[in-house]
Amino acid sequence: MARSISSRLFLACALFFCSFGFAQAPKITKVDPPNWWANFPHSPMLMITGENLSNAKVSVAYPHLKVGKAESSADGHYVFVALEEHGTKAGTAHFQLQTSGGSADFDFALKERAPLAERALGVDKSDVIYLIMPDRFADGDTSNDDPPNARGHFNRNEQHAYHGGDLKGVTDHLDYLHDLGITTLWLTPWWKNDGNSADYHGYHVTDFYGVEDHFGTMKDVQDLVAAAHKKGMKVLIDYVVNHTGPNNAWANDPPTPTWLHGTVQHHPTPLYNFWPLVDPHATAAQRAPVLEGWFVDKLPDLNVDDPKLAEYLTDNALWWMEAAGLDGFRLDTFPYSSRSFWSKWHEALFSVYPKTFTIGEVSDGDPAVVSFFQGGRKQYDGIDSGVSSVFDFPMYYAIRDVVMKGGEAKKLGEVLAHDALYPDAKDLITFIGNHDKNRVMGEEAATVQKLNAAASLLVTLRGIPEIYSGDEIAMPGGDDPDNRRDFPGGFPGDAKNAFVESGRTAEQQEAFAHLQKLLRLRREHQALQGGEETDLLATAANFAFLRASGNDRVLVVLNSAATDQTVKIPTEATPLANAHGLTALDNGMQSEVANGSVSVKVAPMTVGIYQVN
Repeated sequence: MARSISSRLFLACALFFCSFGFAQAPKITKVDPPNWWANFPHSPMLMITGENLSNAKVSVAYPHLKVGKAESSADGHYVFVALEEHGTKAGTAHFQLQTSGGSADFDFALKERAPLAERALGVDKSDVIYLIMPDRFADGDTSNDDPPNARGHFNRNEQHAYHGGDLKGVTDHLDYLHDLGITTLWLTPWWKNDGNSADYHGYHVTDFYGVEDHFGTMKDVQDLVAAAHKKGMKVLIDYVVNHTGPNNAWANDPPTPTWLHGTVQHHPTPLYNFWPLVDPHATAAQRAPVLEGWFVDKLPDLNVDDPKLAEYLTDNALWWMEAAGLDGFRLDTFPYSSRSFWSKWHEALFSVYPKTFTIGEVSDGDPAVVSFFQGGRKQYDGIDSGVSSVFDFPMYYAIRDVVMKGGEAKKLGEVLAHDALYPDAKDLITFIGNHDKNRVMGEEAATVQKLNAAASLLVTLRGIPEIYSGDEIAMPGGDDPDNRRDFPGGFPGDAKNAFVESGRTAEQQEAFAHLQKLLRLRREHQALQGGEETDLLATAANFAFLRASGNDRVLVVLNSAATDQTVKIPTEATPLANAHGLTALDNGMQSEVANGSVSVKVAPMTVGIYQVN
C-alpha cells in the first residue's frame, strides 16, 4: 500500500512539474512571409507557425529592423510579429523566439528589390488577355507529373486528376501566344494545394506562399514572368482569398478565433446571390450568408475582416508582386469577401505598385449588380472597393445568346445601354468563354462560323477582351470538367500538335487565323482599343456600332440572320455624317455611302468590319 501511494505521489509530482516547471521547447515549422525586401515601403507582419509558442517573446538584432508587438495564439501554434523596417540594407536577419520552455531561432532574408520598371506593368485598353489553366495547357517538365509529395494523382485519362501541365509548359509556348496576338496571361492559381486529384485547378489552397509541386517551383514562376516580360507580355495571378482548400491546416486549427466564418462542424450555408450586397436597404442578416457561407459546404470561408488575416493577405499580395514580378491579379469570387477589406487591400497594393491592374470576378448577368462592384467611386456604403475592373458577364451572356442560341441581336444594345452604370465601361473585361462555363463550341448547334462571329464581337466591342485557352482553335467541351480538356500538342504522346499550323485541322486553322487577324486589326486601330463606341442600329437580326478615336473610325455590323442582309444605317446626326466611303477590313462585301445612309451587305451569321473614310 505504501509503495502504491508513493508511486501515485511521484506521478502527480511529475505531471505537475511537466505542466508548470518544465514547459516544452518551442518548435518553429514555418514563417510567413518567407522573406522580405530591404527598404520596402510596407513593413510586414510575420506569422510564425509551430508548437509550444505560447507567450513567446521575439527579438532581432539587425540595423534599422525592429520587432513590434508579438502575440501568441491561445493554443501556442502561432505567433504574430509586427515588424518595422526603415532604411534597412539587404542581408539576413537573425530572429530569436523565447518562451518559458526555451528558445528557437530562425533566419529571415531581406533581399534587394528589382527595378520597378521590370514589374507591375499593369493592364490597359490595348491589351488582350489569355486565360490558361496550367495543368491542361502544356507539360514542359515531365519530372513533376507525379511529384514525391503527392504521388498517385497523375492520370490523363481521368477528368478530375492532374494531367501534367505546368509552368514551364506555358513558358515554352510564349511564342505561340505572342504570334496569336496575346499581350497578357492570366493563369489559374499556381499556389500549393494538397496535391490530390481534385485540386488540379489550383483553387484549394493549402499554402499561400508555396507553388504546387505538380506545376513546378518558384524559379519556374519567375522564369515564366521574366520570359513573358521579355516579349512585352504581362502576367496576372489568379488570387483566391474568399476561401481555402478543405485540407488547409487552418480548417481545424485557425490562427485566431475569428480567422474563419464558423468551423468545419458548424458553419454558415452559402447564398450565391449578390443582391443583398447591392441593395442599400438589405439587412446585415441578409448579407451574412453571401459573405460568410462556405462554398459547396466544404471550403473554409476566410473572414478577411479579421485584422491579422487582413494583414496576412495584404503582405501575401505584396510578396507575390515583388517575388514574381507580377503585373496584377484576377480576384476570384470577388463579392464574397467584404468591400472594406478589398478597399484597404487595394490601397496598400497601389501605394507600392501604382500601375497594378486587378480584375474582380462578379459572376452575374445583371449590369446593375456587376457595375456596383467596379472600383473608382464610393457606393452607398461609403466604400470604394478599389478594384480596377470586373468581368463583363452581362455581355458574355448576350453574345452567347445572340450568336450561339439565336437570340435577337438587339440584346447586345440592351446590355450596352447600361454602360453609364460603370465608372469606365471601356475597362471592362469582355469574354465569350472561361474555365467555369461550357465551351463556345460546346453549345448546341455550334459552328466555327458562329464562333468566329462571337470572336469578332468580342474583339471589336468596347472593353479589354479575354480569350479562354483553346477557343482560338475551336476546342469543344461541355460543362466543367469537360470544358477543361488538354490543349492538343501540349503533352507527350499527343497525336496532333495544334500549337503549329501543320498540326491543326482545317476547322482549327480557320478559327485560329480568324482570331489572329482580329487581334492584328485591334493592334492597328486605336479605335478598337480605347475608342468611343456609338451604337447605330439594333434589330432582331442586325447590330451595328462605330468605334472612333480621332480620325480612326471603324464600323462593325453583325448579321445574325440565316441569309445575306443589306444593312442600311442612317448617318444624320451620327459620327457617320461626314463619311464618304468604307474600306472592308474583315468579311466585307458590297458597301455604299449615299443619300444620308451607309449600306453594307453582310453574309449570314457574320460580322463585317469596315474602315470609315
